[in-house]
Amino acid sequence: MVRRAIAAGAGLLILILLVLGVRGCLNARKDRAFRNYAADVNAIVQESNNLSNNLFSSLSKPRSAEALDVQNEINALATDADQLVQRAKNTSHPGELNASEGWVVTTLELRRDALKKVAQEIPTALGQRGRKPAIETIAGQMQAFLASDVIYSQRAIPELERQFNNRNINERFRASQSLSDFGWLDPTTVDERLSKIGSTAKAATPGIHGTGLQGVSAKPSGTALSQTGVNRIAATSALTFEVQVQNQGQSEETDVPVSVSVKNSKPINLQQNISRIAAGDTQTVSIPITPTPVTGAVSQVTVEVAPVPGEKVKDNNKATYQVVFTKG
Repeated sequence: MVRRAIAAGAGLLILILLVLGVRGCLNARKDRAFRNYAADVNAIVQESNNLSNNLFSSLSKPRSAEALDVQNEINALATDADQLVQRAKNTSHPGELNASEGWVVTTLELRRDALKKVAQEIPTALGQRGRKPAIETIAGQMQAFLASDVIYSQRAIPELERQFNNRNINERFRASQSLSDFGWLDPTTVDERLSKIGSTAKAATPGIHGTGLQGVSAKPSGTALSQTGVNRIAATSALTFEVQVQNQGQSEETDVPVSVSVKNSKPINLQQNISRIAAGDTQTVSIPITPTPVTGAVSQVTVEVAPVPGEKVKDNNKATYQVVFTKG
């Protein structure tokens, strides 16, 4: 009986040691997962900080540059920002860090989307016509950078610190401020800073200058708009107007604004720019119609190509259509 008791006690002791050993291994593995995630987050945030620094350096540095070159620079930053979003989404982490990971991803998505929209508006903001709405849009996108900073500092970091403290892991997380200064929130300040890039007053080159509106079609239906009668177009979330513009002059034209306005109970005003269009060339500009137009009533849709410097004949730059938007 004594030998059996001793054997049973030894077996129980071994079992307890095995359980403690397994638990210790699991805890050590989870601690490593926490620390690895912290290292990944700090690396991603540092790269995001670098992208923001590059953006504001590009936008505020006085220099002679083409609008298309500046746009390409910011588009490249937006591509890199999208890769950071994907890295953050795919970074392995313990389940306890799900909320933290969500805040980090939201921070990076706000910055990526703002970069894309700033890039889209840059040609107009650095051009000759339609600058004010583009400047205001860029200033508005700076709110997204500010929001990303608030979310990261007030949501992501506190949640990360809470979870790491729960495991008694002492970890410091990198600070992140994507908005360089509050002046970028003011359209007037944005205008002053962007005006130092290139020149907003380009003289016309010698020779004939002019553009012409060649046609407008609605996608995805492919319906060509007609100025006679009433056009019926399905108002879907994918509704886009494709505007064909021809350079009818003798010189290449740059930064040519193309606008679409929809007049009904909820007016819509949209604009895209043609960065470059060679003499004699025809280009198609796709303008997504957002928000979705009001359906049922007759709306007046006006499509206009802004005159280029030196253009004298302007009667073929604009067309007005009667459109009934139907439920998609």
